[in-house]
Formats: sequence, C-alpha cells, structure tokens
Amino acid sequence: MKSEFIAAMDLLQEEATHGDIPLKKVFKLLGDEGHGMILLILCLPYLFPIPVPGLSTISGILIITVSFYLFLKRPPWLPKRWETVTISANTIIRLSNYAEKVWTYVSKIVRKRMLFLHEMPAFRFLNFLVIAVNAVLLALPLPIPFSNTVPAIAIVLYAIGYLEKDGLFAIFSYVWCIVVTSFFTSLAMGAKHLL
Repeated sequence: MKSEFIAAMDLLQEEATHGDIPLKKVFKLLGDEGHGMILLILCLPYLFPIPVPGLSTISGILIITVSFYLFLKRPPWLPKRWETVTISANTIIRLSNYAEKVWTYVSKIVRKRMLFLHEMPAFRFLNFLVIAVNAVLLALPLPIPFSNTVPAIAIVLYAIGYLEKDGLFAIFSYVWCIVVTSFFTSLAMGAKHLL
C-alpha cells in the first residue's frame, strides 16, 4: 500500500507537469488533513545548508499558521494575500523526487505508536509550541549556513510523526530542540562577543 506521503508527492508532481502551482492549489490538493504534508513542503527547501534570503520569513509565518490550525484540529488556512504565490514546477519536481528517496529510508522505521503524543490536548499544545518556536527561528533572515536547516529539522521530524501517527518522531523533534537551543545560543554568544 502506497504511503500517504508518496501519494501526495505523486499528486503534486502530476500537477507540476502543467506548470507552476499557486499555494492555494497546493493547500487544496493536500486537503483538510494536509497539515503534515504542508509543513514538510514548506521545510524541505531548508534541509540544504544554504540560507534562502527573504523566503524563510514567509515560510515561517505560514508554518506557524498551519501549526495553529493543526492544534485547533481545523483545516489548514492560507492568508488571501499569499494565495497567488506560486511554487515553480521545477522546484516541486526536484523536491518531491528528493523527498521520495529520503522517505524510502524513513518508511522502514516509521509506524503507528504512542498516539497520545499527537492526540492529547496537552501534547498537541506542546507540539504547537515546538513548531511555532522553530518556525520563528527559521524565519530569521540570518545569512549563516544551517541557520534555517537546524530549526527546519525539528519541524520535519514532527511532521513525519504526525503524518504516520508515530509518537516516537514527536519525541525526536523534542530532543532535536536541544540541538536547536545549543546552536542559536552559540550564535547569540558569538554575536555578543563580537559586539
């Protein structure tokens, strides 16, 4: 049986054969339960150790918005001003091909377990905080390698867990937050030292 992730990637690739895709269409294609997929798509460009100036701020705001609606258990919502923002067909195809290759390895260890980490209100709120804080850090326009990648990994880990209802990946995202904290603390201390 094809995973939900692969099915969504195939759907986006098929749509990309017709040209660039507006964000509104991406949200529509992924459906009312597409929070995890949208989080992954927004974070995939940052898994490369090169900052993406300007784009990270928009992505960060969208990630916070999607995670808030996930916490409320409501369909993902997109601000009207961004409905016409497009993702190039070439980007969609390259990212989806890369993501599918990675997923072949991830799918070997991901499975349903510890569902309470995705379902209990207290943990849903904790998950929202984890995503929102990392999204704020991702949104910072810092011209420093890995400054987008480090927080994006925390969001990707949670998104994978949410997609497959695997609580272990939620725990991975919590643990990765220690790395995020260390990374940005080091940056702050370095900046303070220079000043």
